Amino acid sequence: MQGRWFKSDQYRWNMIAEYAQSMPETAHLPALCQSDYEKGLLEWRVSTEAATSFLERLPQDDWLEVSYSTLVADPFGTSERLTDFLHLTPEQTMRDFIRHNIRRCSESRDGAEVMQLERVIGGPLLEQSVKPLQSGLTKSGDRQSVRRRQLEVAY
Repeated sequence: MQGRWFKSDQYRWNMIAEYAQSMPETAHLPALCQSDYEKGLLEWRVSTEAATSFLERLPQDDWLEVSYSTLVADPFGTSERLTDFLHLTPEQTMRDFIRHNIRRCSESRDGAEVMQLERVIGGPLLEQSVKPLQSGLTKSGDRQSVRRRQLEVAY
């Protein structure tokens, strides 16, 4: 079916499943993923864990974490903090883009109950990601990261 995230040839899903199976902590998860939502959740998990692993190797002042929820809740404040972090001067074209384009297009999961299968597939970072963030825009030291060794919990 055209337009679906995981198209009929399953190429994208096969690559994600192969990657997940290459790591002990996620090797069993592709077999649990029946729906596109569950497949997308596994894709989110392995992508987020790879990004987190990479960022942990950088100095904390060299990166900034932005939550989608904070961006759509306060797009102008978030963009101001981003431009400050990047030492850029905000431009009117950016403000215009934000005014016309930045808004939530799906139901919020902030504070949502995480179901058991979601918890298993999404891993330790899932519940943390649906908790409302106090500061909204954080440096790595402002929000507790889940270290690789904590991700190796058997489910």
